[in-house]
Amino acid sequence: MKSLQIITSAFALSFILSACGGSGDPESSETANNSEQETIVSNDGETSEAPANDNGGDTGQQENTETQNPVIVPPSPVVESNPAPAETVKPTNPSQPSDPVVTAPVENDTATDPAPEESAGTNDPVEEPVADNTDPAPEEPAAPVANTGAARLNSATVSGDQVVLSWSNDFDAPEGGFDVVIDSTDTGADRTHALTATISGLDLTTQHCFLIESRYTDSSEFLLSNQVCSEAQAPANDAPTISGTPAASVDAGVAYSFTPAADDANNDRLTFSVTNLPAWASFNSTNGRLTGTPSAQDVGDYNNIRISVSDGTDSANLASFSIRVNSVQVAATTGSMSLNWTAPSTRTDGSSLNLSDISGYQIYIGTTPSNLQMHVDLSQGHISSYTIDDMDLGDYYVAITAYDRSGNASDLSNIVQKSVVN
Repeated sequence: MKSLQIITSAFALSFILSACGGSGDPESSETANNSEQETIVSNDGETSEAPANDNGGDTGQQENTETQNPVIVPPSPVVESNPAPAETVKPTNPSQPSDPVVTAPVENDTATDPAPEESAGTNDPVEEPVADNTDPAPEEPAAPVANTGAARLNSATVSGDQVVLSWSNDFDAPEGGFDVVIDSTDTGADRTHALTATISGLDLTTQHCFLIESRYTDSSEFLLSNQVCSEAQAPANDAPTISGTPAASVDAGVAYSFTPAADDANNDRLTFSVTNLPAWASFNSTNGRLTGTPSAQDVGDYNNIRISVSDGTDSANLASFSIRVNSVQVAATTGSMSLNWTAPSTRTDGSSLNLSDISGYQIYIGTTPSNLQMHVDLSQGHISSYTIDDMDLGDYYVAITAYDRSGNASDLSNIVQKSVVN
């Protein structure tokens, strides 16, 4: 049986209409009794007519007495995919007249090629591949890429006897933490997951340079930061020392003196100072000596005296001390000399001398036996003793003579030694 095929090319749409079913024999197709049957396909105002088939069939099938209604095919919507072409549907029961079978509208993109036509001379419809509309299995998301990079060392600050490091990290935290590299040496002893570190035990009188190593152990990346160096510090100063024990008292009128002992390990120049210095004393700022002689008016206690020494950076203090000025009695500087003698009874020529003829005595005094320069004149001839007052303390030598009323004097008596004491 022949089939009627109408192709509309205005929208690249393909329709295959079958008027009847059959075995596919060309002769039986001619004997089919489908008189004055026509198919109208409308597409956007255009109509195509197919002439009625006048050929009668010789297969013995029943005549199709029902007139087929015109089939209006709506315009095909435009889609962006390539759908499978529509299949030709044959009646399932050849003994019964069949209604016209209309294939579903074929969706086709204007930009794609039209469905292929059937091969000439064949009655069987062309089987088209069926599109697989199942959704593909969702792909697993790719593992995130690690964001790795070197840290930035911001500062290396000396604080006391330590160096404090501070850094920042704009990337993922390294799995193995951070290592501190000191002067190109990484011991691993300073490994940390923090963003700061405190380094001890360095000689801070020299400069030290630091790096931070970011240890991305999962990806075997070990990235070094920028380098920051600390400033060399001046050597630590040793404070001077001072010692000594000053006398706690002094008598009025007696000199007082005290000089402390001081030393400096750095051999710095030392200067001394004093607080609460007594008014009767003086102070030497070069060697720290305190000296003075208090008088009787300075008797009393002088407390909280403090002597200090400085090397210009550090200082040291002697323990505070006090000085007591004692009151004392002034020792006598003069004394008395008591003399006793026996008056002469004869003159030098052997004649007798009456006591009444003696007019007086001369006393001679000196510091040596040969130098009797001082003398005392006693005009009392009847006395035989005398005391001399207000004589300076010491040892003296003494002799005496007698003279008569006529002025005649005797020779010196024997010389005796006499001491004047308190």
